[in-house]
Amino acid sequence: MPVCNAHRGTTTLTLAVLLLALAGCAPKLATPEGYPALYVSPDNDNVLVFAKPGLDFSPYRRVMLEPTEVHFPDADGIDIEAVQKELATYVDGKLNEHLSKSFEIVGKPAPDVLRIRFRIVGAEATSKAQLVMMVPPFSMVNMVSPKGAFTGSVILAGEFFEGDPKEASAAFVAYGSRPGYDATVAFRRWDAAKKVIDKVAERLAHDLETLRSAD
Repeated sequence: MPVCNAHRGTTTLTLAVLLLALAGCAPKLATPEGYPALYVSPDNDNVLVFAKPGLDFSPYRRVMLEPTEVHFPDADGIDIEAVQKELATYVDGKLNEHLSKSFEIVGKPAPDVLRIRFRIVGAEATSKAQLVMMVPPFSMVNMVSPKGAFTGSVILAGEFFEGDPKEASAAFVAYGSRPGYDATVAFRRWDAAKKVIDKVAERLAHDLETLRSAD
């Protein structure tokens, strides 16, 4: 069923993942293995979503965060295992930081627990050449260039399980990037991906809390 026809809980999911589509043109998104059939979001082509009919996350007060998985192809000059560990640890930390403010974080599934599983299925670091172009006096070139600077991207996927079923109640895949001159992500290669993750974790926690409070 198209996501736009589902219950209000779907709105929460969509608002959170749409933060990934901050700017830029996404590559062709694919559904990860084991996910339900995803549909292009009616609000943004950079987001694929699924929600079961009648979806409603408002009753949940406890959340289980499964360890984030990171899977993307090897790249020249990058210690891929170290990067995967770094990004997975970062996602886990941010989700726990924001969700623990309003929800009890638990370690086991239960009927009253919302289980969340995130994956990073693609990421592009800021290039060494681009890092140089962020430093004055070269930074002015980025400011006047019609294309601007590109400081990296991430493709994030997520699944939401109610209780302990094998099938997800909701899922998404979305692309986010930080194009343009952005001094906050200019000097470390994975800061752009992390900034997208920051916003997604913060908004997800906010939306789930808002939905719960309105119940």
